[in-house]
Amino acid sequence: MMINRSVITFLVIFFAFSGYFDVCSSYKILAVLPFPLKSHHALADPLLMRLSELGHEVTVYTPFPKKEKIPNRKEIDIGHCFVAPSMVNSMDTSASFGSSSFIKLYGIFFINILDTFDQCKPLLDLLNSTEKFDLFFTESFMNDFMLMYAWKFNVPSIIYLPNVMLPWLSSRMGNPDNPSYIPNIISGYLGEMNFFQRTENTILYILSLGLYNYMTSRNDDIIIHKHLGESAPPVEEHIRNISLLFLGTNSVIHAPIPLVPGVVDIGGIHIKPSKRVPENIEKFINESKHGVVYFCMGSLLRGETFPPEKREAFLYAFSKIPQRVLWKWEGDVLPGKSDNIMISKWMPQRDILAHPNVKLFISHGGLLGTSEAVYEGVPVLGIPIFGDQRTNIKSLEANGAGELLDYNEISKEVVLEKIQRLLNDPKYKENAKLLSDRYRDRPMSPLDTAVYWTEYVIRHKGAPHLRTAAADMPWYQYLLLDVIAFIVAVLVAGLLIIYYTTKFILRAIYGLICGGGAKKGSSKSDKKKRN
Repeated sequence: MMINRSVITFLVIFFAFSGYFDVCSSYKILAVLPFPLKSHHALADPLLMRLSELGHEVTVYTPFPKKEKIPNRKEIDIGHCFVAPSMVNSMDTSASFGSSSFIKLYGIFFINILDTFDQCKPLLDLLNSTEKFDLFFTESFMNDFMLMYAWKFNVPSIIYLPNVMLPWLSSRMGNPDNPSYIPNIISGYLGEMNFFQRTENTILYILSLGLYNYMTSRNDDIIIHKHLGESAPPVEEHIRNISLLFLGTNSVIHAPIPLVPGVVDIGGIHIKPSKRVPENIEKFINESKHGVVYFCMGSLLRGETFPPEKREAFLYAFSKIPQRVLWKWEGDVLPGKSDNIMISKWMPQRDILAHPNVKLFISHGGLLGTSEAVYEGVPVLGIPIFGDQRTNIKSLEANGAGELLDYNEISKEVVLEKIQRLLNDPKYKENAKLLSDRYRDRPMSPLDTAVYWTEYVIRHKGAPHLRTAAADMPWYQYLLLDVIAFIVAVLVAGLLIIYYTTKFILRAIYGLICGGGAKKGSSKSDKKKRN
């Protein structure tokens, strides 16, 4: 019996699409990203963009809304609510933070977000929303009270961290965080530490963990109970319900650390395929016979805030090298600029670093730029200012793919000597290429990895099976102090029993021996008396 070809075609298409819709569900995802730094959003945005491209409905509260309308993506501007403090835009002021920069920055941003939340109408309105969601996504860096949205909408939560692991995030995820070999972000050390460095690292670990928990828990609870009522659980309960942590690092760059299933490395997620640079920049690069140096201090720090003497140190060094220099300079004029320098208020960093004629990247050591340089195999001269920048640059230095230039040691001679060494010694380029090969060699791209695990958490209702028992343990149980105390008590009790038993037996033996001798002696003396 002949079946009409059109009927067969219809059945094939019907069953094919039926199977597709069975396995491909559309989820509603809520993202609240209050932290007012573009570099932090650069790690979250690729994931949220891809999720919307896959058909998921994504609602994003962000200080950096896009100008164009994107399908399946709804953006709510909260840029007026959270603004980066102006003091961190200045090079000299920021560098003066010194070794305690992370704690000072923490205080600045934590207080900023805490103080302005109550004036942020879009986020307050969200607390009264009756909309339904399947997942809550946010950054966990300086506070935890944003997790109340996951409780309010009764959905699992995923958090992300745009730098190396922080002590309080390790503890909440039950991730190993032994300060004997895992460096604290504040210390700036790498994996191998001597006795004194391990001591300092341990003290900083305890202080940062205690300070964060002390400062945030009380204030987070105040905000949570103020807006959700006293019946809402404390922030500690919200933290326990975190399903997954995306970590913006990669073990190729930083010292490798053990990660539990609930912590997923997505370092490099922001790196997109490179594009052709603008024509004027491409001409400038291509016509440089000796290559190009690219100089950029990131999106937050403004190059024009360099003090005159430090600016002149770089101008002097650039005038002495045969390479051309691309300098991201936010001012209209760069006094003393030599002919081999091109300045611009904005430059396509990703695409510039991908150009084969770029020989050196001078940077503040931010994670995004560092990752892009590693990806493209470009040596780095890093001038860390605050946060995790020193750790990032020291990691490159340890791999032989860059050098650190201390901001306080900037001088004409030092800058020139370091730039010439990085440009002229082939080992830096060779090591940068080796690092690039390792960084690119992954079973899945960072973006595909992040998408997979995001959908996984939703499919498996928060995936509580990824959570290790360590995440819910009191600190004394996690450190086995109760077990150690029990073993010590048993050993001490055993030793005491042996000691007193031995003592009792020896006394008994002594009594028998000495007691018998005394008895004999007394009987002899009695006989003498009778005689």
